[in-house]
Amino acid sequence: MQLYLNLAMVVCALAGMACGGLRYLGPRKPLYASMIVLGVACIALGRLYQCARLVTGLDIIDIFQLGILGTIGAFSFFFSSNYGQIDSLVDDRSTAFARYRIIASLGPIIIFVLYLLTIKEAYPSEKISYALISASIAAASYFHIKHFLIPDVDYGIVRCLRQFNVIALIYGILCMLELITIEYNMLTGEIVVGILQCIMSALLVPAMDMGVKKWTT
Repeated sequence: MQLYLNLAMVVCALAGMACGGLRYLGPRKPLYASMIVLGVACIALGRLYQCARLVTGLDIIDIFQLGILGTIGAFSFFFSSNYGQIDSLVDDRSTAFARYRIIASLGPIIIFVLYLLTIKEAYPSEKISYALISASIAAASYFHIKHFLIPDVDYGIVRCLRQFNVIALIYGILCMLELITIEYNMLTGEIVVGILQCIMSALLVPAMDMGVKKWTT
C-alpha cells in the first residue's frame, strides 16, 4: 500500500508540474513561480526515492532515509518563495499588521503539536527525521497563513496567490498527518491522507500558475 500511495504521489506531482509549471523553468522567468515548480519537483523526487526503496525491499519508516529530503526541500522552496521580497511588499513590520503576524504564528504552533504526536511511538532516528520535516513545514506555514489573511497591495500580488497558499498549507498538514497515521498503524487513515496528498500535490502548480498569470497581466 505504501508503494502504491508513493507512486500515485509521484504521478500527481509530475502531472501538476506539467500543467503549465514547466514554462517557469529557465532564464528570465518569475523567480517566485520557479521556486514553486522546483518545490513540487522535490515532492516527486522524494516520493520516487521512497518507491525505489520499497521496490527493493527496504523500509521507509523506522529509519532515517533520504526520501524525507523531498518534503523538506519542497517546503524550503515554499518558504523561500514567500519570505523576503514578497513578504516585504505586504508587511512593513508596523504595528498595523501585528495581528496578522500573531495569527500566522498559529501555523508553526499547530505543526509543533502534530510533531509531538508523531514522536510518541517513534524511534530516535525517526524523531530526528520528523523534526526536520516539521521545521520546514512550520516555517512555510507561517507565511502561508499570513499571506492568506493579510490585506493586499497594488496589483493584487498576494490576493492572486492565496489559493496556492491555502493548498500548500493543507498539504503541509497532510504531511504531518501522514507521519501520525504511519506511527500509529492507522492504515485507513494513511490511505485517506495519501489520496488527499495526491490531490493537493497535483493542484499546487496549477493554483500558482493561475495566480501568477493574474499577477503579471
